[in-house]
Amino acid sequence: MSMKRILFLFLLFATAILSSCSKDRNSKQVSTEADNPKNLPSSGGKTLEMILVSTDDVYKGSVKDSIGTYFQKACDGINQPEPLFDLVHILPSNFNNSDMFQKHRNILIIDVNKNNANKVYKNYNYKAFPQAYFEVSVTNYDSLFSLIRKFAPIMIDKFYENEYRRIGLAFKKLENIEATKKLKNTFEFSLTISNEFSISIFNDDFAWFKKDYMAKKQQRTLNIMVHKIPYIGQGMFKEEKIIELRDKISKQYIAGPLHGSYMGTEKRFPLTRKNVNIKGQTAVETRGLWRLFNDFMGGPFINYCFFDQKNNQFVMIDCFVYSPNQPKRDELIQLESIVYSLKFE
Repeated sequence: MSMKRILFLFLLFATAILSSCSKDRNSKQVSTEADNPKNLPSSGGKTLEMILVSTDDVYKGSVKDSIGTYFQKACDGINQPEPLFDLVHILPSNFNNSDMFQKHRNILIIDVNKNNANKVYKNYNYKAFPQAYFEVSVTNYDSLFSLIRKFAPIMIDKFYENEYRRIGLAFKKLENIEATKKLKNTFEFSLTISNEFSISIFNDDFAWFKKDYMAKKQQRTLNIMVHKIPYIGQGMFKEEKIIELRDKISKQYIAGPLHGSYMGTEKRFPLTRKNVNIKGQTAVETRGLWRLFNDFMGGPFINYCFFDQKNNQFVMIDCFVYSPNQPKRDELIQLESIVYSLKFE
């Protein structure tokens, strides 16, 4: 082959690679038009990071403690305490002069001034997508504490919704099409599962999706179990019935590495329970710890149960993580985001 021919092929290959990289960068910067009608750039920030904008003389003492009480309290269902959010304090001058900070995903602004009205302002998808701006504008600190106490749950829900949406959009670009089709055909609904997850077990009433990977030279595993049974009444949503069903399917399908070991719920750790809304579908969320019986493995789980009225079936979606001696909050929210992509066909 001549030198000119080799040079031509090299340039052609390099051009293709650069073009491909450019497309990848663009696809990560802007969401699809259906999800992002304003075609805004993608918001920034690490997973479950929030920016708090205020002057130094405001963010101290009792104000700092109050903010921490709501936004940095320990996540439920994790035995090693991890905060709801990683909080980054930014001065107003730095925030106003930074396009990067203004495009952050989760933003809380606090302004204390005697000329203010005592009010909470909100602005969604203002300069990026997904994004939430909240500004607490008050005349004094008593009003600040009152408004934070009242609106913190709303802010937390919105910030978490942003995380679900961001991760869901990322997974959509890497969707495991086979998993989506099998769920739709067998369970009458779909979840957006990335192709990082493999199908470990799939039958007429049970599915197990698993993502194995190494991080910091340690094995980690993210898991989703989906199970359905005929609906026989509201009693199925009692805490003891949910755990009984969870343990039954875990023992049947999730075996440990040692002979005779199997997964079950750790009864010595408290469970937390609440009702949640997943795209209009009411579900019971239960958080706690799982363990391997006859072995020494364990970790956190999040369990969702709901009544699929159209198909008269009781559905359980159970997410659990194995990540020994490592933080688990950010991995759990990946699994939560998959559940919150629930779509009935």
